[in-house]
Amino acid sequence: MATQKEQLAKLVADMKALGDEIDARGDGLAAEEQVTLTKMANDVNVLVESIKATATASGTVDMASAFLADLAEAPVSEKAAPVVIDGIVDPQGMTLGEAFAKSPAFDEFVKQFRGNDGQIRSDNNVKSAGYNLPGFHAKDLITGGSATSAGALVETARLPGVTDLVPAREPRIRDLCTNITIGSDLFEYVRVTSKTNSAAGVSEATSSAVIDGTTVTDAIGGLKPESALAFEVVASPVETIAHWIPITRRAAADGSQIRGMIDAFLFSGLAEAEEDAILTGSGTSPELKGLMSYTLPTVGSAGTDIDAVVAAQATVRFARRTPTAMVVHPNDWFSSGFLLAKDLNDNYLLGDPRASIDQINQLWGLRVVVSEAMPENTAIVGDFSQAVVADREQASIYVTDSHADFFTRNILAILAEERLGFGVLDTSAFCTITAV
Repeated sequence: MATQKEQLAKLVADMKALGDEIDARGDGLAAEEQVTLTKMANDVNVLVESIKATATASGTVDMASAFLADLAEAPVSEKAAPVVIDGIVDPQGMTLGEAFAKSPAFDEFVKQFRGNDGQIRSDNNVKSAGYNLPGFHAKDLITGGSATSAGALVETARLPGVTDLVPAREPRIRDLCTNITIGSDLFEYVRVTSKTNSAAGVSEATSSAVIDGTTVTDAIGGLKPESALAFEVVASPVETIAHWIPITRRAAADGSQIRGMIDAFLFSGLAEAEEDAILTGSGTSPELKGLMSYTLPTVGSAGTDIDAVVAAQATVRFARRTPTAMVVHPNDWFSSGFLLAKDLNDNYLLGDPRASIDQINQLWGLRVVVSEAMPENTAIVGDFSQAVVADREQASIYVTDSHADFFTRNILAILAEERLGFGVLDTSAFCTITAV
C-alpha cells in the first residue's frame, strides 16, 4: 500500500495533468471537471494535514526520547550524534539556546574572539556572519497601511458633526417688525390716511342763542372747532413660501443626522426667502409686497453716509414716528462709509476697533441690522413697529412618499412650507438712503 507521501505525489501529478489537458483544449472548464478538481483539492488538503500531524507526532516522540535519555544519564557514546544542519545543531530534545551553543558554527564564530590564553577578547574588525536556523523562515511583514495586514484593524478617526461649506444667512429683519397671527387667507388692516387738527383756543360764550351751524364766525363765542380723521382699509394677500428635497427611505432611517440637517436647511431656506420678501418683494402674487416696493421718502448722501443716516432719522421724526433701526448691506456697512470711516488723524469714527462687532452695531441710537437681503448702495431707516408680519401658517415640515413613483422607489419628499402676509401700516415711518 502506498504511503501518504506517495498518495499526495500521485494526486498532485493527476491534478497537474488534468489542468494541462484543460488548458490545451482551450474550451473552458466543464461542470464535471470542476467537480473532479474540487474533490482532488479537498483530498490534497486532507493528505497534507495528515502528513503534518504525523510529522509533529514523530518529532514529539523524538524529543521525549532524548529527554528520557538525559534523565537516565546515558553515556555519551549511547546518545545519538547531534544532527547538524548548515552549521547549527538540530534542536531535537534541547532548547534553542542549547542547540545554538553546541553548534559548530557558534564555536567557529567564538574562536575569532579567543586569544592565545583562551579568553574571550574584543575585536572591532570582526564581521558577524549570517546563519540559518532550521524551522525558522522569513514571514510577511505586518504593516499598518495595508488593509490585508494590521491596517485592517485601524479605525478611521472622524470628527463628530458636519462642516457646512454653505452656511445659512442669519435673518433678523423679522425680529424688528410687529408679528401677529391671523386666521384668514387675506390680511387686512385699517390705517389713517389724513388728520385734520383744528384744535384752538375758544372764547367764552356771550349768548345762549342757538348758533346757525352754517355760520363760520363765532359772533357770540363758545363754538368749538371740529377736527377730522380719514381711514382706509388695506388688503395684503397671504402668500405661500415653500421648498422640498427628496431623500431615500434608507438614508432617512440609517443616517441619524441627515433628517435633522435637512429640516434645519429647509427651515433656514424659508427664513431667507421670507426676509427677501419683507424687504424687496414685488407685490405681484405669489410674492409679498416688501418695504422697498412701497413709495417711501428718500434722502441722499449729501455729506457722508453717517450724515445721511441723521437726515433719514430727521425725515422719519418729521412724520412723527420714532425710528428704531437701520438695515444695510454688509458691503456698505463694513466699508469706509461706516465702520472704516476715519477722521483726519486716522481715528475710527464709529468706535474702538477692539470692541466686538455687536457692540459697534449701533449708530445714532439705531440698531443696525446687516443683511444680504438689502440691496447694495441703499439703506433703510425707520420705525419697524409699523411693518407687520402676519402668520397664517407658521413654518412646518411635511414628509410623504405620495409623489410620482416615490412609493415604489422608497423615496421620501420632505417639504417645508409657511403662509404669511406682510403690510406697512405707515409708509412715512420709513426713509431710504441712496448712494451709500
